[in-house]
Amino acid sequence: MRIESQTSSSVVEAVFAHSALCEEVYSFLLEENRVLRSSGRLMQQGILDKKKMLLGALEESLGRVKVAARAGKIAKTPALRAASLKAQRILLKSMLLDKENEQLLLKHALSSSSGEVHILPKPTANQVRRRYEGQN
Repeated sequence: MRIESQTSSSVVEAVFAHSALCEEVYSFLLEENRVLRSSGRLMQQGILDKKKMLLGALEESLGRVKVAARAGKIAKTPALRAASLKAQRILLKSMLLDKENEQLLLKHALSSSSGEVHILPKPTANQVRRRYEGQN
C-alpha cells in the first residue's frame, strides 16, 4: 500500500510540474504575441533558443508524467484530473497562440518585402532528371 501511495504522489507531482511548465510556455507565447503585435517582428536569437529550450523541457516533463503513470495503478483523484485538464487546456491555448504568432510573422515578412514577387520558371524534365541523378 505504501508503494502505491508513493507512485500516486509522484504522478500527482509530475502532473502539477507539467502544468506549471505549460503555464510558463503560455506566458512566453503571450509575450511573443505582444511583441509581434506591437512591432511586427522578432529579431532576437534568444527567443528562438528559449522556444527550443521550452520544447525540450515540455518533452522531458511529458516523459516523466508517462513514466510515473506506468509505474503503477493510479487513482484518478479530482485534484489529479483537474491538474491534467488544466495542463491540456493551457497547451491547446498555447498551440493556437503559437499559430497566431506564426501568422503574424508571415504577415510581417510579406508586408516588409520589397513588393516584388519573383516567380521561378517551371523546371524542365531534363533539369529534374539531372537533379535526381546528382542526388544518387
